[in-house]
Amino acid sequence: MIKLLNVDLTSQKAWVEEIEALRRSYIGGVGINARLAYDLIPRGADPLGEQNVLILGVGPFVGTNIPTACRTEITAKSPLTGLLGTSSSGLYWGAQLRYAGFDHIAIFGRSSSPVYLLIKDSEVQIKDASHLWGKSTWETVQSLRRQEGEGLQVASIGKGGENKVRFASIQNNLHHAWGRTGLGGVMGSKGLKAIAVWGELPLEVYDLRETLRFAQLITKRISEDDSFGYTRRYGSMVAADPYNKLGALPGYNFTRGYLEGWEDTRGRRTFGQRYKEKDLACFACPIACTHWSRVKEGKYLGYQFHGLEITYDLEFGAKLGIDSIPEISLCVDLCDQYGLDIISTAGVISFLIECYQNGLVEQKEIGTEIDWGYVEGVRRLIEMIAYREGIGDLLAEGVRRASAKIAGSERYAMHIKGGEIPVRDPRGKWDVWSLGYLTNIRGGDHLRTRSPAEYLLGGTRNHLEEELGVSEEFIEKMDLPHRLKEEIFGRVPHKVDIPKMAKYAEEIITLINATGICIRPPVLRTFGPELFSQGLHATLGLKLSPEEVLRAAERIWNLQHLFNLREGERIESWTFPDRFYQEDAGRGALSAEKVEETLRRYFLARGWDPETTLPSSEKLQELGLVSEGGQLRDGPL
Repeated sequence: MIKLLNVDLTSQKAWVEEIEALRRSYIGGVGINARLAYDLIPRGADPLGEQNVLILGVGPFVGTNIPTACRTEITAKSPLTGLLGTSSSGLYWGAQLRYAGFDHIAIFGRSSSPVYLLIKDSEVQIKDASHLWGKSTWETVQSLRRQEGEGLQVASIGKGGENKVRFASIQNNLHHAWGRTGLGGVMGSKGLKAIAVWGELPLEVYDLRETLRFAQLITKRISEDDSFGYTRRYGSMVAADPYNKLGALPGYNFTRGYLEGWEDTRGRRTFGQRYKEKDLACFACPIACTHWSRVKEGKYLGYQFHGLEITYDLEFGAKLGIDSIPEISLCVDLCDQYGLDIISTAGVISFLIECYQNGLVEQKEIGTEIDWGYVEGVRRLIEMIAYREGIGDLLAEGVRRASAKIAGSERYAMHIKGGEIPVRDPRGKWDVWSLGYLTNIRGGDHLRTRSPAEYLLGGTRNHLEEELGVSEEFIEKMDLPHRLKEEIFGRVPHKVDIPKMAKYAEEIITLINATGICIRPPVLRTFGPELFSQGLHATLGLKLSPEEVLRAAERIWNLQHLFNLREGERIESWTFPDRFYQEDAGRGALSAEKVEETLRRYFLARGWDPETTLPSSEKLQELGLVSEGGQLRDGPL
């Protein structure tokens, strides 16, 4: 039974309802979150206003021993994009929520004074947080653990969220986060400093033996996948060097795809040999892809840090040109303490540097010295953004809004649909992942579309086809319906159809986020509709065929898209910034015509009108999203 905890911060009341009827159509996690967001958030609601609803949810695998089953999805209307804002994070928070007796939380209204939410073994309290307001996220976690119990799992905001920075994150304990889309700003607008959970209630599954067998099967398959060893050794940093070779770095605000000396200063081997101390794992994870590191010599001797993660490396190391791993990590630590999304923070600072270098703003307007690679200037700007101090107040609005205020600066604002573009330059390699930056339901982003048959160093056959870099044996073993294998790879496998693989990849990642597991390559390459079907039966007793599982994912994706259409998204926003079409960062510019043709094929694969992106009535009826009268089922279209 799915338990939804409702919390009204205005009235300071909480109540529980059962929403099991949503399970079959939306599974859990991001799926049920999307359904609740569509139904509970009024059309046109101010993302930083009282009508926005903050929704947290875990999938049915979370808290079991199914490998990597630890993720929590948080969803609201985004203050950054004005579209659906949603983010996933792991560690232990989600498992503790289920052990405390809940699957989803919906938070309404606004408290008149700072509060935090304490959830322990079905007990829910709204408690005064005046003593926590103004504290960093790290101080908040430490204070709550002293006050309420050392094992507490804490989601909190720092000054970024308190000051309603439009890309503020919600921090997951100390070093993890629900980043992107500004959900920390939503939490701050509600006067909610933290959500702390702890539970010891038993977690029931439909068939314990079947669940244990399923977990053993998945553990075996993940550990035998070719990507397991290097993912465990390097984590996400495995791609840092290949991106430089491809010319796909976001160097200096996407003006240079290749950086000389990258491998020797910020590459994966440099990190592994000079800094990495030990591997770290989230709940139920056999991969242990994150790391704890220490500086062993030089200026920062003894400094310890989490990571290095590739996002940190590419955002602060490439986009801002900082060539010291300890200094990259110092910037990350500041973002974590203030509760700021790393990608958007690096994006707005790199935008400002270009504006300054091209004479659009003066140093006296900025208030600090800035340049590529100048870490002290970057750290000062991070602080100014968090406190909305000086020019930090403008940057806290995100590059789309900031560029509207600085005449002539639009060409330096690297965003898609208002979301700052992360980590990877599509001019370095056009592929499924690059297309996903445009098709992503949360604006310019890289974590909702990724091919399970990705060939990292492979090329592009043409704008519609990616080079095949996996064996026929791998394709034969893929948990993918035969019909889709032929459509994506060819009757005799020889290519990857980019639009069709993008659609499939989005739906597999939707299932990953709906069930609560991780997106790391060994998991992404293992799971498909058949295994999701088996896991849902073992844990829930839910009988969904592989085809029905994929249909549920497609339903969820379409519902998120309908939310965006309702909130004003239009076809004109499905484009890269002009820089990608007009400038050569080392590997040639993109062709607008070819990008548009690839998008058109994607829209057709989805059953959407290629001129408007509106799903056809046939597609909505097929997915059970409309009634006979043409209205969105269980909610207004």
